Amino acid sequence: MECALQLEKLVFDEIQFIRIGMRSENELKMSMEVNIGMNKSDSQKRKVTITFTGIKEEEYNIKIKISGFFVVTGSENEYLVENNAVAIVLPYLRSQITLLTAQPGVDPIVLPPMNVVEMLKENE
Repeated sequence: MECALQLEKLVFDEIQFIRIGMRSENELKMSMEVNIGMNKSDSQKRKVTITFTGIKEEEYNIKIKISGFFVVTGSENEYLVENNAVAIVLPYLRSQITLLTAQPGVDPIVLPPMNVVEMLKENE
């Protein structure tokens, strides 16, 4: 049985860490944005982009943007395809966030597992 969703490429579009000051007790404010697009010239191609932004006042700002390029075959339900594509890209983002913040003088950010369906509902 062939999978209806195949990851062709995965790229980090942007990785940014700006130190403002030393370790602070301020709360980290995080947001995530998901964009899902279809290639106009090829209806089987999808691009999923997730942008994570974090601001810890008086300490740092972080922004990571990742894109996954997928090929969709068969007549799968579009809703399921989109959710699965986001679920495939998300662990790469989580890993990069932790790697970037697991440095001396910074409390590492370890994102918990996320309910992709609920995250997409909130993003609409």
